[in-house]
Amino acid sequence: MLYVTSHRTRLLAASLLTASLGAALASSAMAAPQKGRLAARFQTIGGVHSTGEAPTGRRARSLPVNDDYRASTRMAAMMGTSPSGCLNPGANPVTTNDSGDLSVGGVACAGGGISTENSYARVFSQSLVGAAYTINCVNFGVENTGSPIDGALGVYIDPTGGDPSVSELQPVGVANVSLTTGASQLLTASFDPPLCVELEAGETLVVVLDYGPSPDGFCSFAGGNASSSPTYILSASCGVSDFLDLALIGFPNNQWYVELSGDFGCGGSSIPGDLNDDGIVDGTDLSILLGAWGTADPIADITGDGDVNGSDLAVVLGNWTG
Repeated sequence: MLYVTSHRTRLLAASLLTASLGAALASSAMAAPQKGRLAARFQTIGGVHSTGEAPTGRRARSLPVNDDYRASTRMAAMMGTSPSGCLNPGANPVTTNDSGDLSVGGVACAGGGISTENSYARVFSQSLVGAAYTINCVNFGVENTGSPIDGALGVYIDPTGGDPSVSELQPVGVANVSLTTGASQLLTASFDPPLCVELEAGETLVVVLDYGPSPDGFCSFAGGNASSSPTYILSASCGVSDFLDLALIGFPNNQWYVELSGDFGCGGSSIPGDLNDDGIVDGTDLSILLGAWGTADPIADITGDGDVNGSDLAVVLGNWTG
């Protein structure tokens, strides 16, 4: 069943499946058209929590990647979540959201108005984070009408770029999080030591929030309705076994708020567009870019698409300091 809720009310909007299925995507904001049976079919699955140890500092490419990516995720920090913000935010915050709006509710798999297990993902391209980025914290939006829920906020590398897939994500680190009770919350997951994410050509950085079933309420992400990239959902209880763009199942205006809090580079690397690592983006960097135009030069291919072109030029001009 599709449930439509605000922070105070819940309305049964439509009966889309038989009673034996028992769960459905639910929006905490407004009704949305359903596109196909995928938006309504559900099955039951167990928890989604990560275990073990985590790589810290620079990525370890030798890490195994299982069909269930959470099985290869390892704990990088035990700091938990805090509503008070990042204690060491860094100088270069990055987000794909157009604003810090948390008023548009999220979407979750739920049965009888009680959320099941859910996972959400946001993708950050090299045009945003550069070839290397140090993550001190991740700030993210959550709303939860029930009891606090344990979860995990993970950072991954997608070696193929594009839409994330659980079979391809390579873990960098994950922090334990507690999704506390409240509406339109901005929570913070801290990494100590910070995570260094180094991306090669064509790779992207992916942030994933996993949490288990709620015992007594509706838990979802919080965010706005404008973003430069999609929000993805995964919930096997709703028949969604890999990350799926919410727009494809009728929720194009529900965008999870995620902000990376840290610094461009890892111990000396520069901001996107600073091709000679002198701390500024100026004519020298532009000359390097134009000199490599039309090639696959990894220094000048800022976006990592295998070609030095107008997309890379846009990054240089967008970060121009003169």
